[in-house]
Amino acid sequence: MARQSVLTPPRALTMDQYRRDWEPAGWHLLVIGPTATWRQDWAEWEAIRDIVQNALDETEAYTWAFDAEGLLIRDDGRGLAVADFLLGPPRLKPPHARGKFGEGMKIAALALIRLGYAVKVDTVGQELWLVFLEVKVDTMAEQLAALWRPNGRTRGTVFHIIGYFGDAFADRFAVNIPSTDILHQGPSTLARPIRRLNQLIAAPPGRVYARDIYLQSIDSPYSYNLWSFEMAPDRHGPESEAEMWEDMGRLWATVNRVELLERFLGMVVLPFQEERDESRRVTMDYWKLGTEPVSGKAYTDIMVENAEAWREAWRRKVGANTVLRTAERLDGTVRHLGYEPVSAHWGVEAVLGMVVKTDIGLVNESQERLREVQVVPDEQLTPRQLAHLRLARAIAERFRFPPSPEVHAAIIPPASDRMRTAGLYGKTTQEVFIGTDQLEWARSTVNTVVHEIAHHTSQAEDGEPAHNAAMTDVAARVVEAVAGRLLDEELKEAVW
Repeated sequence: MARQSVLTPPRALTMDQYRRDWEPAGWHLLVIGPTATWRQDWAEWEAIRDIVQNALDETEAYTWAFDAEGLLIRDDGRGLAVADFLLGPPRLKPPHARGKFGEGMKIAALALIRLGYAVKVDTVGQELWLVFLEVKVDTMAEQLAALWRPNGRTRGTVFHIIGYFGDAFADRFAVNIPSTDILHQGPSTLARPIRRLNQLIAAPPGRVYARDIYLQSIDSPYSYNLWSFEMAPDRHGPESEAEMWEDMGRLWATVNRVELLERFLGMVVLPFQEERDESRRVTMDYWKLGTEPVSGKAYTDIMVENAEAWREAWRRKVGANTVLRTAERLDGTVRHLGYEPVSAHWGVEAVLGMVVKTDIGLVNESQERLREVQVVPDEQLTPRQLAHLRLARAIAERFRFPPSPEVHAAIIPPASDRMRTAGLYGKTTQEVFIGTDQLEWARSTVNTVVHEIAHHTSQAEDGEPAHNAAMTDVAARVVEAVAGRLLDEELKEAVW
């Protein structure tokens, strides 16, 4: 059965009308204060948003429905006191709340009345009509006021927006999102007295919800419900745009599903495989992400715990033969080791390097492997290997500035899991090592010794321009020595 109003006040009430029609019926008048022209930018969405926000802060839930007169928004909380409608100094809500200043409910009523709707509130112990009171100043002005009287209600609050049959905006509150659309939940920085979880949401995509309430749209395959940043006083956006993207990074740091991490990597590695707002804006800085308050772990530590999932996602999305680029100068060495360097958006690079293989990590790993090199004494070589080693030493003797490097035969372990090692140059000892397998043929011996002597003369790494130039110079001088018959003795026994 439709709800019937015994008496509905006009949009704007005069003091004479109050005394004539309402006071005799037991209604009291509370002057709240702001005029009808306040917050002109507020419309139906902003008003409904703040009414629902108030309900959620009270009970963590709300319901809505339409009756014959308009939209009803209900909660099952402790109710509102008449004094709660006074507009005075802001009463700050606790950090875990959705609202902050406790003013939105009054502004919502003001906006709705200005838009032509009537607002009735039934709450514990009293019922209220929100109206404008006409007051005489220099001209006539309208102030927000409330007509109220006691009732017998014992639980909950109902806001009735009479005359409104538009959108209830249910999709703009994350509490209404089906659990099947929540792809992942990770701890926010809020834990007391209620632990708040950041959420990664499948549908509808491209939205940011701040503390369960729609904040703004972004270009993204996902939506986000975030808790760890503050909103601007009017809730029109984040207080700090950077902090919103940091909180998004905080959420991604807790994700452990490979298929989700694949999509994320596709948005942040360069060139972007899927360019979205996350591509350039999400931030995962160790110090800014901070510590998860319940476990006491840094968010990056949680990420490291899920490193296996990150590595598998990297392998699938970016490639098994790739490493994260952190220093462009290492590109040549990386490629020499059989890998391809791949960059990532600067906001995620450092932390991503904690869970996937980096160029520096690859080079360090290679250096560790090469520390296991075993020198083979000349007397243990075959005559052919020894003949080629003498040729290599004769070539090295041609380079006396800096002092010629010593050249040894050696068993050299692979420099990486993708690249065998033909030769090695030790910068500290200034020694060249040639693999015994390379000494089987004069061609491979010469190739290897030219490559390693170029390291000696340039002190540059593989692939660096200085090393490439040095190899050209060394090769030219070898040809010059051959043309001048300076290597004839060593070449007699060479097998090409």
